[in-house]
Amino acid sequence: MKIKDIMLRNTTSVLPDCHLEEVIEVMAVQRINGIPVVDDEQRVVGFISHHDIIKSLLPNYLGIINSNSFITEFIQLSKKLKEYANHKVDEFMKRNIITINEEDNEVMAADLLIRHKIHHLPVVRNGYLVGVVTMRDLLKAMIEKEEDQNNEQEETQ
Repeated sequence: MKIKDIMLRNTTSVLPDCHLEEVIEVMAVQRINGIPVVDDEQRVVGFISHHDIIKSLLPNYLGIINSNSFITEFIQLSKKLKEYANHKVDEFMKRNIITINEEDNEVMAADLLIRHKIHHLPVVRNGYLVGVVTMRDLLKAMIEKEEDQNNEQEETQ
């Protein structure tokens, strides 16, 4: 099964000079936790997620979550978000991200997602963003493929 048959098309992306506040708003409205960052020609130049933003603003947040100071640090995060709202995505995004070609298969995508412990895999055609695939998309496609095979077997019996 090719990635182009599984991926989410019409993917939201942002430019590196987009403000942090705008990116957070887009993620909230679309109920996503990460967005590819592209240049003016739609070539993938990075990726930004909630995790990247929080980690940049509160570098020790994983330790904070399990501590007694979580509420205090949450207030600090709120203040920092207001302070950095007009900063550009370029300051927070991950660079040199892993992508997959739309002609590659689901096994390769699953391997990349698992091995690199990432949740979103931008899909490219000749370096240009054409979609995103997640493990959820792969699992759904596998279940549908299995159901289709079972239906075909029942029809031939």
